[in-house]
Amino acid sequence: MKIDVNILNENTHIPDEIIEAADGDELIARIFFNRGYKDPDTIRQMLCEDLYTPVQPEEFPRMDKAVARIAKAIETGEKIAVYGDYDVDGVTSTALLVQCLTWYSSSVIYHVPDRFTEGYGMNEDVIRSMAKDGVSLIITCDCGISNINEIKTAKDLGMDVVITDHHNPDVLPEADVILNPKLLGEGHKARNLSGCGMAYFLALALLEQYGESEKAEAFLDLLAMSLIADVVSLNGENRYLLKKALPKLFGTKRTGLKALLEIAEKDSKLQSEEDVAFQLAPRINAAGRMESARLPVELLLCSDAQKAMEMALKIDHLNRERKRIQQEMVDEAIEQVENRKKNKSILVLFSEFWHHGIIGIAAGKVCETYRKPAILFSLKEDGTTVTGSARSTEEVNIYELIKACSSKLLKFGGHSQAAGLSLKREDLEEFTREIEELAEREYFIKDEIKVNADMELTLDNIDEELYGRILKAGPYGEGFEAPCFITRGATVASDRKTAKRHHIMVLADGHGNRLPAVKWFGEDEDLSGKLFDIVYKIGRNTYRGNDEIQLTISHLLPVEGTPEAVFEGEFIDGRGMDIKTLLKDFEEAVFFYEGLRLKCPVDNTVDRYDLRTSKKVETLVFLSTPVNASVFREVIALARPRKVVLSFAVTQDYTFKGFMTNLMGLVKHIINKQGGRSSLEQLALMLCVEDNIMRAALKYLRTIAPVEFLENSEDEIYIYGVKERSTANNIAVEKNIKNALMEKNAYQQFLMKLDVKSFGQYLK
Repeated sequence: MKIDVNILNENTHIPDEIIEAADGDELIARIFFNRGYKDPDTIRQMLCEDLYTPVQPEEFPRMDKAVARIAKAIETGEKIAVYGDYDVDGVTSTALLVQCLTWYSSSVIYHVPDRFTEGYGMNEDVIRSMAKDGVSLIITCDCGISNINEIKTAKDLGMDVVITDHHNPDVLPEADVILNPKLLGEGHKARNLSGCGMAYFLALALLEQYGESEKAEAFLDLLAMSLIADVVSLNGENRYLLKKALPKLFGTKRTGLKALLEIAEKDSKLQSEEDVAFQLAPRINAAGRMESARLPVELLLCSDAQKAMEMALKIDHLNRERKRIQQEMVDEAIEQVENRKKNKSILVLFSEFWHHGIIGIAAGKVCETYRKPAILFSLKEDGTTVTGSARSTEEVNIYELIKACSSKLLKFGGHSQAAGLSLKREDLEEFTREIEELAEREYFIKDEIKVNADMELTLDNIDEELYGRILKAGPYGEGFEAPCFITRGATVASDRKTAKRHHIMVLADGHGNRLPAVKWFGEDEDLSGKLFDIVYKIGRNTYRGNDEIQLTISHLLPVEGTPEAVFEGEFIDGRGMDIKTLLKDFEEAVFFYEGLRLKCPVDNTVDRYDLRTSKKVETLVFLSTPVNASVFREVIALARPRKVVLSFAVTQDYTFKGFMTNLMGLVKHIINKQGGRSSLEQLALMLCVEDNIMRAALKYLRTIAPVEFLENSEDEIYIYGVKERSTANNIAVEKNIKNALMEKNAYQQFLMKLDVKSFGQYLK
């Protein structure tokens, strides 16, 4: 794959008035200029919310009518129903309106649709049920604008309807009031609000009616989640609202959301828009995908801490299960591509048993993997209808492609990058052939990627001060992407691959500067000791108490040159020295140890996750042998010591019996002291083995002990006791583990005997 990097406006002088608008900061000015912002006043307002004039509720047409109708319902005790949706935007909108309305009325109910039985939007049977239940006013949120027939039904049944929605209207339904930012004038700064944003303005107007507008601050945490999760354009009012709302989200006082944050922050503190998008939003969405969106609504409205934690744990479990099923689907889809579809310009795949609630994100993963549009189909419960979800690249308008082949479709909808569709099973083969042929004619998938970078940096440019300036220009998201940079000629000083093919790296520049970096879902190739031009974004790593700058690499471009050596200091042979002598002779040293805590007689040791590139280590003592050469290299690259003492005084028990005994003791501790929650990484670290050995050992353990474990796609593990042992045949698994442990023992012995002069060569 050829990668062409373009530095935006590289030879363009940023106008002085734009630099001045950015408080004299040329980096911030360039970030705005590269995103098309050329007006100094607009830039000033985007950087300083005090200069921005916020949108007022009365700017939305017929807002006064909506407030009047709701106030009447409150005053007369009418039964009000909030009708929401099952994604994050719909869930937060529902919770927001229910919370607001219940401050003034005890006659409020809500409904969020079931993805599997109702589908998106309003449902006539549900509306009829509401009428029977005495509802006289329906307020929709994040839905309703396309429900012409359903709203007619509500009106025919004598109910009034206030719509709050943000989707594009085609034909307007005959509701009593329609609140939709798309009905504002073209170019209005609130035109791209999320569904929850529209609900927020209705709530704000209602609170103003009662003289309590300050109470709207309680909704900002919900609003922040919706603005990020619904991927709305972050300019105008959305940017102003998110800037105001994001701190409220991370400092939320909402009991249910605090419980969910506590679970999500088990290993890493959440502090960015990206954290919300990848940690909070998927958990809330998982409930609607796997079970019911009512659960997260109840969580967001809950004020009982114990009940909130129970619901948050259930949502977390559903998310783990969602990720497990999603990974199975992606693996099956990739197998289909590799076996039958690799040369196609569009990847149309089908399995009877793929999960309807997850098929869209699985399609996205397939599209991302092959950089081609993908449509995944599964069979509905009726046995005759096939439903599909499509995701596409920027180059291919998937909606138009599907529309051109729609003669056999029962229904379809979407936009250029994502779409949904359904058809009869007997028509699937013909549709597949037709859309594959059309994609082949219309689109040529180039084996080339064009990447835009904001500017070129050297590693010594990247520090806390620079990171703070980048944050000042935020928040980042849709329509205002986080800045991307390029650094030339960086050495990958170390590269440790995880089981999921994530590359955990340390980069060096040849001038003594080193920075940690990560590349998600990379190739199998070991990149250690190689030279690259790197394209990346600058973020922060808060994993396991860490708190330092980390680069997230998108592309690595090989270049010619001489890589920087990982270590040019002195190796000292400490093998055979007792612990007391080591502590006395190297009392100021940092002691590295990975393994069971009770086996180590030295306190305050560090493992690979405790080391920081920003803190040089004078002397590093290896108390235990590193699990493999990649970890050995990584630890030295992170610590940058002048002296390395090779002690290896605490050895690991890699006999089969000893290893399994240690594992069972560790599992018992996790069940009793950690509620069964752990990770493959933690277990592997404690027993000094690779993830694949740990996974095999757990598989074996369930056959000899009354324990079971669940593992998700992020290697999180939940271990619990069961009444009976598994009856699985474990002979082959046992043999594989024994062989792997023999290799681990041989590696440990190799390091124990290796000539000290050879360790430098070992790192090359």
